[in-house]
Amino acid sequence: MKSLVIVIGLAIAGFFAWQQFGGQSDDGARRARPAAPVTVVGVESRSYRDRIPALGTLQAWESIDITAPVSQRITSLNFEDGQTVEKGQVLATLRQESEQASLRELSARLADARREVKRLTDLARKNQVAQTDLDSATTEVEVLQHQLSELEARVADLTIVAPFSGVLGLREVSEGALASVGQRLTTLDDISRMRLQFTVPARYLGVLQPGMTVIARSAAFKEDFVGELSAVGSRVDPVARAITARAVVPNEEGLLRAGLLMEIEITGESNTVLMVPEESLQSRAARHFVWKVEGEQALRSEVKIGARIPGWVVILDGVSEGEQIVRDGVIRLSGNAMPVRVVQG
Repeated sequence: MKSLVIVIGLAIAGFFAWQQFGGQSDDGARRARPAAPVTVVGVESRSYRDRIPALGTLQAWESIDITAPVSQRITSLNFEDGQTVEKGQVLATLRQESEQASLRELSARLADARREVKRLTDLARKNQVAQTDLDSATTEVEVLQHQLSELEARVADLTIVAPFSGVLGLREVSEGALASVGQRLTTLDDISRMRLQFTVPARYLGVLQPGMTVIARSAAFKEDFVGELSAVGSRVDPVARAITARAVVPNEEGLLRAGLLMEIEITGESNTVLMVPEESLQSRAARHFVWKVEGEQALRSEVKIGARIPGWVVILDGVSEGEQIVRDGVIRLSGNAMPVRVVQG
């Protein structure tokens, strides 16, 4: 028991001796730590535009399949592959001999009924015919007019016209073929301007605004295509955490085609932000720091960063314009403060 007390006493004495002499030597070592050579740079304001990258797919401004509205034989096709057509231009005619004959018959009957109404109207003024006869003749004209309108609608169904101006696709049928209801004859696209649809991460929702400039590029062409953001979707995809947007891209030369994959860069309005060189930034997981130089000492300061551009980082919070920070030599710094020696870069 006595020996145990002696051991404990020696241990306590050794601990206090280490506190007095060992701790002081560590502090002395820290005080004697040589100054790290660094270069400095001032935090500066720079002009910056938000740039959002994305991938999108082109869609024609208007796009439809030209189909047969009824089952009937094709009597004529009035277009070629890839032809540019105007609105209302006749593209195909389906067999309609019977309808045309009935149309001529009804037209003749209607003309005769109108003459009869005119004759009875003249006689009615002279009280030489009963009013009921005139009313019956007038009703007959109205019935024939309705029948004629119905027949004209049937003939219109058998005459396929372009609903808008655009470029036709490939012809998929031949004259004389029996077209079934809904069978596609060709396609029609209005590519005078294009819709460019794309998705971007939801974190850019506060940046996207209609009217922003959109630059689109494709591996198929060397030139850039400049458009304008026209609309932003009303819903965020809860799985992908992305939102769909749409831009309008002019296509006067007709180079672009629907379905083409485009690389997109959206640029916002120019504004002034604080920037620091990328090499000044020291990152630890999701936290970021810079070293502020005050006299012969560098102090570590946490900052909040924004966008990155080649060589520079936007700083949202943590530094002020004009403050001196370490540019080269960050790798030599550790802890929260260190002596430094500023050298020429």
